[in-house]
Amino acid sequence: MKFKLIWACCLLFFMSGCHSGKQYADLPEELAKLCVSIDKHPKDAELYYQRADYYYYHEDIQKGIDDIQRAIQLQPDSSKYYIKLSDLYFAQRETDLAEEMLQKALQKESGNNEARLKLAELYFHQRMFDQCDKTLQEALELQRYNPKAYLIKAFMLKEKRDTTNYLRMLQMVIDQDPKEVKAYLELGYFYQQQQNPLAIDYYNNALNVDPNNVEIHYNLGKMYQDLGKTEEAIQEYKTSIGLDPKHVPSLNNLGYIYLDDETKYDEAAQLFTQAILANPDFVYSYCNRGVAYEYMGEYEKARADYKKALMLKTNFEPAIKGLNRIDEKQK
Repeated sequence: MKFKLIWACCLLFFMSGCHSGKQYADLPEELAKLCVSIDKHPKDAELYYQRADYYYYHEDIQKGIDDIQRAIQLQPDSSKYYIKLSDLYFAQRETDLAEEMLQKALQKESGNNEARLKLAELYFHQRMFDQCDKTLQEALELQRYNPKAYLIKAFMLKEKRDTTNYLRMLQMVIDQDPKEVKAYLELGYFYQQQQNPLAIDYYNNALNVDPNNVEIHYNLGKMYQDLGKTEEAIQEYKTSIGLDPKHVPSLNNLGYIYLDDETKYDEAAQLFTQAILANPDFVYSYCNRGVAYEYMGEYEKARADYKKALMLKTNFEPAIKGLNRIDEKQK
């Protein structure tokens, strides 16, 4: 009997251990593994940090804060834990707390440039440009090869409307890191606003680094469209839509191009419908679809779209003109 009792206790313990793993069966695999590891090693600060990081990237911010605070309790001298807590506070728009955590990270490790650059970025978002510049200078004194510091500095110079140094700083970013997509995008934006074909080169450079970036394909398509290079624009918009079938600007702009081709009015209407399904509040797609229906002679459908556009945006002139045209045609 004693043997059976011991065996029964062992069996009960074994089954209990299995159950503790199964309680996470409904969680994503990565998160479940972290939870099981934490159950096994509840005093391992790094595991709490990893789970906090998971929650941060999956936008479950409060759970992330709880975990990283536990990590700090277990290991209060780790600067990276304060940096992660700063990220989580910033995600909640708690900028004062985010700044406090970055300052604590620097107290723990004065040479931590990651904390210093995040602090500079925080000052930039708060438009505290003097503090931002001072912090960037400290970061550059510690490390001259520092493309992120130059990138933040470029954004700050842009806000100050110092165009010459803004462009110079972006070029420095690319010189130090030829794979920094944000710098290519900024230069593309700048030249696109001037209708300068240089924008195409910068967008293509960005696509060499990140070929599946929807935003870059869209911007390149818009640049081609503005320059009258219709076929190139169509190709870029189709690429954007292939990567993201709900990318409203690409759907709308491709439909707009098709409005110029009387054989593609129906395709244009379909694209505007896709855009509306993706964003029911996008007024331009209603109005543009109204134009497509108008061209096809489907006046009641066109009238309904123009009215919907006016419901979304009072006194929207293209919709008012559309209704006036239909009234004239139906007299």
